[in-house]
Amino acid sequence: MKARKARPLPKRSSSGQALFGYGSAGTTANGVNLNLAPRTAVAAIGVDQLARERLIDGDRRRSAHLGSWHPMDPSRWRSAIENYVPSVKAGNQTALNTARSAFGSYLNGIHNRIHPLFADSFLGSLDNLPGSHPMNNPDLSTEIEIVLDQESGNVVRMGVTKFSGITAFDIASLDSVKRAAPFGTPPREIVSPDGKVYLHWEFHRNQYACSTLNARPFILKAQPGTAPTEVTPPPAPSDPTETSPRERHGQNAPARDGTFAQN
Repeated sequence: MKARKARPLPKRSSSGQALFGYGSAGTTANGVNLNLAPRTAVAAIGVDQLARERLIDGDRRRSAHLGSWHPMDPSRWRSAIENYVPSVKAGNQTALNTARSAFGSYLNGIHNRIHPLFADSFLGSLDNLPGSHPMNNPDLSTEIEIVLDQESGNVVRMGVTKFSGITAFDIASLDSVKRAAPFGTPPREIVSPDGKVYLHWEFHRNQYACSTLNARPFILKAQPGTAPTEVTPPPAPSDPTETSPRERHGQNAPARDGTFAQN
């Protein structure tokens, strides 16, 4: 019987310890799935080691992104900002119950990937702005809906559900989540009947930044209606810190509550 070819080991972290692929994308050349659910990762390496790996990964991301924030093309987020239809609505969710603890562990893993991008890189890039600049308002916040798939924790769709009033801040929140994904296979207890994971996550200019304290998970009762996913590119802004579409273009732009003013 022909011997099977040995599969390559996962890449090793800067600490010399093997990274077990938590939140990794895709598979190896030999078909090894690099995505581990939190429960599987804990079973494989233990709670303490997983916590250390998360810290190492966070330090690596922080080092890679610190002081190097470059926003994506704003045109790709037009649909997510101007006409996004939230999937989570009043009355279409079930109680989390026993899924709450599974959600808590998964949210911590997501935050570990988002924080270096949003808090360290984006918010850090605002330090040179004058104190009176609108982007330095500590009350600035936005909320986005994040919908993930059940295979790898990749983003299926996203949209703004509460506007900050400054387009660049909203875009930075969307950018941070998109760049941080995928987030690893979610626990089955938190997957809705349509095979998706639903979160509403707030992003702040103050010390809370992208904390899990402002992340709200949901389990939907049934499959929701679809939200727009196509993007029609608008003219790209010349200043990444420009104000909101309403302030820029007047009445025909989305208000803070996502509606449009009438002429």
